[in-house]
Amino acid sequence: MWALLSVLTHVEMRMKVNASVKKMCRKCKIIKRKGVVRVICADPRHKQRQG
Repeated sequence: MWALLSVLTHVEMRMKVNASVKKMCRKCKIIKRKGVVRVICADPRHKQRQG
């Protein structure tokens, strides 16, 4: 049962939407796609979008 819950929690992770985005670790990269500033990272918890 716990394995199923952890899988569901992982699937439901979404991107954070913040007024200001910043790097949270060394692997984070700030990029701009279609006029939107984003942070991409190997750690899915660090994904952010400005808006």
